[in-house]
Amino acid sequence: MLVLHWRGMEKTRRCLTSLRATSYQNSHVLLVANGSPDGDSAQLATEFPEVEMLTLDRNYGFAGGCNRGMEKALADQADFIWLLNNDAIAKPESIEHLVKAAIANPEAGALGAIVLEGHSSTAEEAGLGEINFKKAKTYLRKTGQDKSNSQNSTQQEKGGYSCSWLSGSNLLLRSSALSKVGLFDERYYLYFEDVELCKRLTDAGFKCLLVPGSTIEHEGNASTQGGLSLWRSYYHSRNRLLFFMQYCSPSQRPIALLSIWGHFIKHCFTLPLRGKAGRARLKAEWLGLNDYYSKRLGPATCLDWCESVKL
Repeated sequence: MLVLHWRGMEKTRRCLTSLRATSYQNSHVLLVANGSPDGDSAQLATEFPEVEMLTLDRNYGFAGGCNRGMEKALADQADFIWLLNNDAIAKPESIEHLVKAAIANPEAGALGAIVLEGHSSTAEEAGLGEINFKKAKTYLRKTGQDKSNSQNSTQQEKGGYSCSWLSGSNLLLRSSALSKVGLFDERYYLYFEDVELCKRLTDAGFKCLLVPGSTIEHEGNASTQGGLSLWRSYYHSRNRLLFFMQYCSPSQRPIALLSIWGHFIKHCFTLPLRGKAGRARLKAEWLGLNDYYSKRLGPATCLDWCESVKL
């Protein structure tokens, strides 16, 4: 089990505490301190002595931070690697259900739990990842939700539902599948890296399987609050282009491009009406588009102003 920590000590504590209660005993927790503030690693190591620590010299983003952890897990010959966001809380039986489903479905390269998104009192279930190439959009659907307008088909398998992609908030990856397709694409840095890895897995003949017996509670975007929420606008804008221009067919690409730019042009008229916050978001989106076309990928170098913006 691999947990990535950058900020949010209390969230990481809750996540690691939930893993202590897991019903699956043949597991090991690796906490990757992804350029986190000084003192975090030592404090967490003291509070959770059973957890192995990997301290990185800087923030490698979600993709790079997870990759450093997965490289270690693969070197240690782990059969499966369960990525779990530090703002997620796992039910005790979650990992056991995932591993059982993985063993029963050897063609599954990635498996995920049902995600209860939001606060517990108002949480909504999601998890079935879909990709609409014409609209250049990705979705996380509920099981059984009407998908009549979707280009993707969802099939019920032994112990779960196959789908196009699974959320990186929790992702059980088969090591043998990773050895064939590789790890996260670090050009994404943050957002869309889970969609892209799942696309490579399915293109290679593996399945992505949502396992309803497994559940996590996920707060969502916990590390990008306040001014850092503008990071989401930037990386989503840039990486949406990166993903769809890479994976759309030649006939789909013009339509997808029109959808992406149409969305941005709409925001050019609507976001300024929302005051300072809207204008800041529009700036972040434009920087994302500009960096994509300028081939500036990986960690952004133009977002220093975001954290000082009060939204």
